[in-house]
Amino acid sequence: MEYKELIEKTQHVPVDVPDTDAIIDGMRRTLHRRRQQHQLIFSLVIVLAVGTSAYFMHPRSEKTITLAEAISATIQSSPNDLPAPLTGYKNSIRNHQKTII
Repeated sequence: MEYKELIEKTQHVPVDVPDTDAIIDGMRRTLHRRRQQHQLIFSLVIVLAVGTSAYFMHPRSEKTITLAEAISATIQSSPNDLPAPLTGYKNSIRNHQKTII
């Protein structure tokens, strides 16, 4: 093609340029989306900061002991006896068999 033909073809091709309102609306949507993202990130940072501070400030004991373990520790047992939880299990089976018979 010659240079003159290229110029004529480009003059006949319509150029699709968005109007000013479309450009401004696109910018508003972009700014609104960025503002929402910043707010979300800021909120997550605040929640994370409060959560970690609450976790580290909460007093924790080294070992938590259940009530059954505390009571079992106070009961004297002979070396031949079963541990207290197993003895309780054995007694509950015996009591269950008595109520059925």
